[in-house]
Amino acid sequence: MDRIERFLGKACDGCRLCRYARNNPETLFGRLMRWHGKWCPAWKAQQEIERDRLEDAKRKRKFRKETRKKR
Repeated sequence: MDRIERFLGKACDGCRLCRYARNNPETLFGRLMRWHGKWCPAWKAQQEIERDRLEDAKRKRKFRKETRKKR
């Protein structure tokens, strides 16, 4: 991910409207934003940032489990 995409993703991540749409995907606004996200580079970049966060969290949990087993 280049700098511009990361900047757009962070802007979308901090946007109140986008955050509301991600937290409430079943609402009309949430569905509209999901449709909008098919072509919006900021929404796509935010989704990629979120995937990276989840992968990092999984790696950390796995590492913690492995270190507990060694004790």
